[in-house]
Parts: sequence; structure tokens; C-alpha cells
Amino acid sequence: MERNITDILPNIVSPFDIYCSASGMQPTDAYVTTPLITTGIAPIECSHSGSDLLDKIIAFDRAEGEFANITQTNMVTVSSFNGLNGAIWGYDLLPQELTRHPLVDENQFPHVYDATPLFEATQALYGTVQDKHFPIAPGQHLLCAYKTFHHTGPCVIYGALALAIAEDRSRNADLYMEDQGTLAVGHANTVSPEQQSAVIENLILSVERISQNLGVRYEKVFIGFKHRNVKAGEIGCVITAAPYIHLARHAIPHGDPSLLQEMKLDEWRKQIQENFMQTSSNSFINAMP
Repeated sequence: MERNITDILPNIVSPFDIYCSASGMQPTDAYVTTPLITTGIAPIECSHSGSDLLDKIIAFDRAEGEFANITQTNMVTVSSFNGLNGAIWGYDLLPQELTRHPLVDENQFPHVYDATPLFEATQALYGTVQDKHFPIAPGQHLLCAYKTFHHTGPCVIYGALALAIAEDRSRNADLYMEDQGTLAVGHANTVSPEQQSAVIENLILSVERISQNLGVRYEKVFIGFKHRNVKAGEIGCVITAAPYIHLARHAIPHGDPSLLQEMKLDEWRKQIQENFMQTSSNSFINAMP
């Protein structure tokens, strides 16, 4: 059975025109989750014999703005579920095409798909620090299912995220699972597809175990995976996250959230660009290219 997204939509609109906002914590509060994986690297400049915390913070800040702009927020860690009052950006809203993950055996895991299109939808919503679209209002206390991992170079850091869609969404929550760490490198400082596949298969296995623990069946699983080289003298940070938000008013074409249930990402971009060109007040903080 499906969740009634239509009932959620009137309650996911931000009070701001060009900023998304954080969702609330009341039992009736609705929200949109926006999945992403991002990385950031900073030179080791502020560390000393007693602490490397400052360099970790700088790498974390770079990660927050590099893929999708979730900077200047007070991130409040919550557990990893998209519940009965939650819609998923890129799935329920601006639904992306289902695509197979290139590192997942379709015959072995027929219900597993690539999360990259969902991440692209998140990036299109927020933009980056250099190219702002509809970022979260600065200083918001932001509920966020997220985990972070830091490591000094030389190394390869990775982040992996699974989003499992409940079979009966009218009774059960969707599940976010995260994994992070380092990967061994081979010749020419490369990471083998086998290593990446092993991480992904363990992530899929973890979803299966949670399914057994909770007695919840998941009909689809989206898998995202990113890795990045960190050089000697640098510190790297990876963030896997799903902020719980309300949508900026100008991110909603014609002010009608219901349109987002059928609209594709390219059409949304077009609608937003046209609105931006037609209004005297900027819909984007910076125009979307």
C-alpha cells in the first residue's frame, strides 16, 4: 500500500521564498528528505600535537558545500527513517527514472537500483556554495539522518548510502542506511571494482538484516557510493546525509506542490528558470545554469 503523499504536500512548504527550511519534530509534522553523499578535502594547517579537530571541521565544511549546499546549518542527528509523514525528493517528488547500479548484479539483486539520480535531484534543489539554488536558510536547526567520517592521507575515503522503500508505506517507514571508511589502493592509486562491490553488497545485506529485525519488507533499495583520494598532508571528510526539510516557495512551480509528483527533473528546471526570468525578485539566489 502506498503512502498518501497528497496529504503531506500542503505541509512541506517553507516560510521563505528562496530558502528551504528545516522541518519540525511534532508527530504531525510533514517533511521531505533529500539524500546525498558528499566529500571534502582540506590541507592539514591547523592541527597540532594535541588536536586535529580544526582541520576536521574545515574538511567537513567543504564537504557540506561541494556537492549540494547544506552549509551554515545546525545539523541535528536523528535516526535514519523516512516515515509516514515523509516524502522523498527524487522518488515521491520529481520522480527519477529507475536505473540499475553498475556495480550490482541485476540477477542477484533484482530490486536494487542506483541512487545517483536521487542525489542529482538533491543537488539541483540546493545547488552548491558557488552556484546557489534553494539552500537551507542559514542558521536553521536541521534534522538530518547523517554520518561523517574523517581520515588523513594518503588514503581513499568512501561513503555508501542505501535507501530502502517499504512495501507497505501506509504502515511502515522507509529506511536509510549508511557506511563509511577507507579502501585499499592498488597500482596507480586505483580502487578495484571488486572492493567497491564488496562494500555495496554488505550494505544491501545490512538492509536485509534490518528488514528481518523490524519485520518490514522493502520492495526497492537505492544504493549510492562515492570514493575520493586524499593525499599526504590532507584530511578528507565524507558525509552521507538526508536532511529533513520544507521546500522553498519558489522551488514549487506555480505554488502547487502536487505538480511535483509527476514532474521530471528537466521539466522542473525549465519551470523554475522561466519563473526566475519572469519575476523581479530572484527565485534563485544565483541563476541555475
